[in-house]
Amino acid sequence: MPPKKKAAVKGPFFFFMLEFRARQQAKGQQFPGGMEQVMREAGPHWDKLDDEMREVYKDKAKAYKKLPKQNYGEKYTAQGIPYSVVEKEQRERAAKVELIRNSIAERIQTACVRNELEAMKVYFIAFNHFCKTTSNVYVPAEMALAKYSLENGVMAKMHEYINPQKIPLGLALDAITWSEETHRLPVPPDSKGETDFSVLLEKLLNFIDFEEEKKCKNFLLFTDAKDVGETENILSQFTEDSKILFPFLVCPLGEFFYQLKVATERYGLGLDKPNFPGRTIADVLLKKDPYEYTGGISCDFHEDLGNPRYCALSRVIRWAYMISDNCCLDLNIEVISGQHLPANADTTLCTDMTQSDSKSFVSSSDLTHVSLPKILKQGRSKSPFRNMDDINGSVIYSSRGGTVKDCDQKSVASDKLNETNPFYAALKARPGPSSSALDTKSFNPFSRQAQLDETRQPRDVGVVGHGRGALLSGLRGKSALAGGCGGFASQSEVSSSVVGGCDSSVKFSDCDDD
Repeated sequence: MPPKKKAAVKGPFFFFMLEFRARQQAKGQQFPGGMEQVMREAGPHWDKLDDEMREVYKDKAKAYKKLPKQNYGEKYTAQGIPYSVVEKEQRERAAKVELIRNSIAERIQTACVRNELEAMKVYFIAFNHFCKTTSNVYVPAEMALAKYSLENGVMAKMHEYINPQKIPLGLALDAITWSEETHRLPVPPDSKGETDFSVLLEKLLNFIDFEEEKKCKNFLLFTDAKDVGETENILSQFTEDSKILFPFLVCPLGEFFYQLKVATERYGLGLDKPNFPGRTIADVLLKKDPYEYTGGISCDFHEDLGNPRYCALSRVIRWAYMISDNCCLDLNIEVISGQHLPANADTTLCTDMTQSDSKSFVSSSDLTHVSLPKILKQGRSKSPFRNMDDINGSVIYSSRGGTVKDCDQKSVASDKLNETNPFYAALKARPGPSSSALDTKSFNPFSRQAQLDETRQPRDVGVVGHGRGALLSGLRGKSALAGGCGGFASQSEVSSSVVGGCDSSVKFSDCDDD
């Protein structure tokens, strides 16, 4: 396939040719040869022009270059979308992200300067929908808002069911499936709620004190990051038939949570460099949602149905609880049950939790699958024998000679399988640790407690089997010094003395290393 020819550059002469052709055609002249004939005939006239006269056509060429690229010669993506459109959308998204961050920062900074960070009011909003059309238009089902401040928690709340009256053609199955999987609200024509969007808009504006809030440059509404597009679309449907231009700036809640937490640490704790890691951690904390099954905060329909997780009202209140749980302590704000935290929260609990706790820190309800670890870490010994004790101190597993449980020391010492084990051999004809409170029936020489007792009170070195070379060399050194360099005792004599009991003055510290 031959390469495509590039479009000719449209310079000053091109615009002179267009003007020349228009003048000649006005006089009745025709150009059957097209632009090539126009170029040949316009060339001599172009040469007669001075620089000042040519400047007009140069300006036209410069202005043309500043115009958006035409379809001819435009590059396309694999989906057939012009690159210019893709780049424009990227610039718009980047500009919107910057606008949101700057608006939130300005709002929080203004409150800090006025010493009103605790009293700063914000609004959380959440929607449920039935379905989404191919043109990305959402069919709303439920709306909820919450007015919140750090000082008072959830100050007010608003909840409305929305009845769209009908589902777009071909989307009835999608609406039924989505409803059954999430909010379980009845699908039109059986749905309930307000049908007039202008009434919903009026209620919304009255709830948020629009006259007071519109003094700000941008009126901020906060919702989950993944629901920003849905919220913007439904709000635009509310304002479509009204004379009010879209006055809202829908912001992701994670961005607000991050900047608010940084502000509370900086102005509440006096930290120059806040300890909160970043925006990702804020999103993770919101996604964890430890209050998702909290009762008593959802609407009557979802409360009776036992489905508070997907209720829009429950969601906005849970967001308030999570922010209060993380930010109020920085400003030394006394939390109020039912406003900052669930009504059944125990606000006197300590923040330090142990694995044995069966209750949530801020709620008397049992821990959910999110907040309770699936695996409780047991105390594992750092010894190379890989033994592990349970909470009661009984042996769960030992990789050396099995477990020693419900047996006396004599049976352990006479066990032939353990004759080569230095720790078992050390038990022969010797009582257990005198200062240890361990029961001899459950005594395990491989346990961490046994090793700690041995370290604190070293016993005799009556050790045979693996590793006895260094110990025996130490014994030979002792016997050689005691005999006045009369020679070493035989290995069998030393071994027999070790098995039968050895001098208590010979300790591990007296033995040479290998």
